[in-house]
Amino acid sequence: MTRKLFPPLFLLFSLFSVTLRAETIIIASGAGYKRPLMEIAGKYEKKTGRHIDAVFGNMQQIITQAQMSGNVSIIFGDKSFFDQSAISFAGYYPVGEGKLVLAWRKGLQVKRITDIREKRIARLGIPDEKKAIYGRVASEYLEKSGLSGAVKGKLLVVSTVPQVSAYLVSGEIDAGFINITDAIGIQENIGGYLVAGQSLYTPIHIQAGVVKGFEGRSDIRDFLQFLKEKESVAVLHHYGL
Repeated sequence: MTRKLFPPLFLLFSLFSVTLRAETIIIASGAGYKRPLMEIAGKYEKKTGRHIDAVFGNMQQIITQAQMSGNVSIIFGDKSFFDQSAISFAGYYPVGEGKLVLAWRKGLQVKRITDIREKRIARLGIPDEKKAIYGRVASEYLEKSGLSGAVKGKLLVVSTVPQVSAYLVSGEIDAGFINITDAIGIQENIGGYLVAGQSLYTPIHIQAGVVKGFEGRSDIRDFLQFLKEKESVAVLHHYGL
């Protein structure tokens, strides 16, 4: 039986957000990209003295948060989620291509993704396909690879990629689908990971979408330019983007 586990919305944002301040750049992103974006934000603040606040969660919650607050200036995520939202964007700036991976806990050996059919892999984590980019592509991958039926009873559905990662690190699940960015961030605390065949799921185009009304601010333009500079690109490449 597929199980779902979601934290309350207020708890999610208390875990994945920082205190919002006035007169700052406020960015929002899928939780799976917290590590690289916070590193880039830190470098930008050190270089310019300008502060960046950030909110992280699954994309459905991020879009809702941005709509309700009206203060989010840049949203990072897959272009398909932007197209489905009611938010108007002034422009999009490519950040990288997302990659789906299967990761597994320490103490387990996995040679190929098809190993998830075996009995020794009893619990398989996956983000919610209706709310998270990597839940959607993981479900697509399972369907196209012919693995969906074999693992249906093993699935533990959670809200975000970092939740799957946390369960892998704690050993509460045997394996799980996450993005390569989070897998790199936790690689010392898990058994390993394998990149899923990209021909078996829709390409993930991670972009920075500038919310309409913020495009004229000089600090927004400066930050977007900073994303193209060597130190930012190095961070993105380190995390598989």
